[in-house]
Amino acid sequence: MLHSKNLPIFLWAEAVYTACHVLNRTGPTAVNGKSPVELWFKRGPACIDHLRVFGADCFVHVPKQRRHKWDKKSVPGRFTGYCDEKDGYRVWLPDEGRVVVSRDVIFKPEEIVPSTELCIKPTESTSDGLEVVLSKRCVEVGAEEWTSTKRKVEEDVNTEPPAEQEEAQSDPQPSRSKRLVTKPKKYLTDYVLSAEASFPTTFREAMESAEAVHWSKAMNEELCSLKENSVWSLVDLPPGKNVLNTRWVLRVKAKADGTADKYKARLVATGYMQRAGVDYDETFSPVARFDTVRALLSVAATERLKLVQFDVKTAFLYGTLKEEVYVKQPEGFEDGTGRVCKLNRSLYGLKQAPRCWNERLIKFLGEQSLKQATADPCLFTRYRDSNKLIVAVYVDDGIVAGSDTNELETFLTEMEKQFRITRGPLSSFLALGIQVLRDGSIFVSQEGYIRRMLKRFRLDEANAISTPIEVRGCLIDISEPLNEVPYREAVGALMFLMTATRPDIAFAVSIVSQFMDKPCAKSWLSVKRILRYLKGTAAYGLLYRGDDKKALECFSDADFAGDIATRRSQTGVISLYAGTAISWFSQKQKGVALSTTEAEYVAASEAAKELIWLKNLYDELAVVQPKPTLFVDNMGAVKLSKNPEFHKRTKHIAVRFHFVREKWKEGELDVQHIGGEHRKADILTKALAKPRFEALRCQLGLVTLSMKR
Repeated sequence: MLHSKNLPIFLWAEAVYTACHVLNRTGPTAVNGKSPVELWFKRGPACIDHLRVFGADCFVHVPKQRRHKWDKKSVPGRFTGYCDEKDGYRVWLPDEGRVVVSRDVIFKPEEIVPSTELCIKPTESTSDGLEVVLSKRCVEVGAEEWTSTKRKVEEDVNTEPPAEQEEAQSDPQPSRSKRLVTKPKKYLTDYVLSAEASFPTTFREAMESAEAVHWSKAMNEELCSLKENSVWSLVDLPPGKNVLNTRWVLRVKAKADGTADKYKARLVATGYMQRAGVDYDETFSPVARFDTVRALLSVAATERLKLVQFDVKTAFLYGTLKEEVYVKQPEGFEDGTGRVCKLNRSLYGLKQAPRCWNERLIKFLGEQSLKQATADPCLFTRYRDSNKLIVAVYVDDGIVAGSDTNELETFLTEMEKQFRITRGPLSSFLALGIQVLRDGSIFVSQEGYIRRMLKRFRLDEANAISTPIEVRGCLIDISEPLNEVPYREAVGALMFLMTATRPDIAFAVSIVSQFMDKPCAKSWLSVKRILRYLKGTAAYGLLYRGDDKKALECFSDADFAGDIATRRSQTGVISLYAGTAISWFSQKQKGVALSTTEAEYVAASEAAKELIWLKNLYDELAVVQPKPTLFVDNMGAVKLSKNPEFHKRTKHIAVRFHFVREKWKEGELDVQHIGGEHRKADILTKALAKPRFEALRCQLGLVTLSMKR
C-alpha cells in the first residue's frame, strides 16, 4: 500500500489500520460468507460507500477560525485511513508533516489499477474510436527524506458545520469526476532518457554486469587496503551491541573531460543506523574552499611555483576510531562463521569517518612542520629560508605548491611512507580542468563539465546565445507553476559551475534560484537561456598570469530596489588578484534599502568582510602586497564609509554595516570611488547588453586560450 502510492515508511501504522478497516467490512468469512463486521455486530451488510483508495490525493477544508481572509480554503493531502471514534477521514498533510482528522474532504479521481499501463476501452461518450493509454506516474523518494522525516500525528476534529452551498461553488477545490479518462502528464519523460549511466548497487549486480572483471578487481583492491590498515578484527558480537550493515558502492572515476579514469569500489557502512552519543560524537570535518584553491593558483602563477596533485587511496581507513563500532562482513566475501567486524579504524559511511581522517592528516602535516592556516583550516604552509611549500586539501585530494623541487619531492616521499597515494602534475581538481602553460600562467576551466551538463538537459544541440540573462527581462509569472521540469537539478548544476569558475553567470543564477519552490514558464526559459549561453562559452575559463601588478582589489555594487516583488536591492561583490577573479558572489540584500547610498553602503560592508578575509589569506600565503582597495561606484557610500555623514538619512542603518568604516579607520583597507567602464561588479547586479557584458567578462580574467594567444 505504501510503495504503490509512494508514501513514507513512517505511515506504516496508518496502512495497517486502514487494511484492517477495509478487510473487516469487505472480507468474507467461513460463516455464510459474511464479513467480520456483520458477524460481530450481528447486523446487515456493512456500508462501504465511504471507502476510498489508500494514498489518494485529496483536499482538506480549512475552517474559517483557522485561516485569514486571503488564505487558502483547503490544503492538499494524502488519504491514510478512517476514524472510528469521530466522523471523518484521516489525511496526511505532507507540507505540515502531520495527520489530521476531517469530515470535509474532497478527493481527486483515483487510479483504480496501479499498473504500468491502463488501457480504457472507448465508451458511448467517446467521440473517436481510439484506444487511450495512460502512463503510471512514477515518483522516486530519496532515502534521506524517508529517514529524516519525523512522524507528527495530530488529531484535528472539525467543529465547523458543513460549508454553505455558495461557498462550495466558489471554492476552487476539485470535484469528483464521472469519467476516469484524464490527459496524461509526461512527468520528466523526456529527461529520463538523458539520465546518466547507472552503476551496480549490489555485489550480485556487479558480478552479472559486463564490467564484472573491473568491479571484481576494484573490490579486491579495496579489501587489500582494509587488511593492510588493519581496519577490523573478526569477533563474536557482544550482547546488546549494535551492528551496522555494509554495502558496496561502485563508481567510475572520470577525468576532467568526462572520460573514464578508473573503476572504484568502496565498502561503506550504513551510518544512518548509528546512535548519537553511542556510536559517534563529533562529526564536523572541513574542506578547502574554492576561493582558497583559486588564491593558491594565483600565487603559483605569479611566483612560478611547481604544482603537483595527490590523491590518498582509501583515506578514511587511516583514521583512528575512538568509539566501539561493529559491522557485518562484506557482501560476497563472508567467511560463513557468522562473526562480525569490530572496527579498529574508521570506515567509509560512518558519520565520524571524515573527521577521523582529517585529524590523522592534520597530525601528519604538523609533523612535517606545516602550519594550519586560520583563514582556511584546509590550507597548510611552511616557509624555510626563501623556500615556500603550500598544501591545500579537499578530503582525500590535495594540491602541493612549492618553490623548491627538492623540498616538494621530500614532502611527497614522506607522505608516501604514511599513506598510499597517487600523484602527478596538476591537471584536474574538484572537477576543475587546470592547465599550466609554458609561460607559467594557469588556466582553469570546466569545459567537460559544461558539455556533460548540456547533454544531461538535452540542450547540447541548442543554439548558443551571447548573454546569460535578458536585458529588461521579468521572471514574475502568474501562470501555474511547472512541476514537470528538472528545475532544481539544472539550477543546482549551474550553482556549482558558478561557484567554481564562472562569475559571469552569478547574477543570472542568483535570479533563477529565487524560483526553486515554484518555477514558472518564464523562469524555466531563463534557466535554459543560461545553458544556451554556456553552450557558446564552454571553453572560457579563468587565466591567472604572472602580472607585475600583484595587488588585491575588490569591487562592490548594488542595484537599488531591483527586485520588483520585494523591492530589495541586489549586492554584487568581486575580488581580483593580479587582474583575475578570486572571489565573487551576487545575492539579494536582507532588507529594503531606503536610498541608493544605503544600498551601496550595505554592499560595501559585505565586500569589506570578503576583502579582509582575502587579505588574511594572502598574508598566510606569504604574499607581500600593498593595502587592499575597495572600489565603490557611489560617492555617497564612499563618504559614509569614511565619516558618519548624512545622519538624518542613515541613522536607521544597522550597526553591522558600519564594519567597513571601522576597517578603513584602522587602515586595513582603502575605499575609493570608481566610475565609468571600470565598474567590474556591474556584471553581478544587472542584466547588461552584449558589448558591455563581454568587456566586463574580459576584465575579470575570464577568457579562452585562443584569446590569450
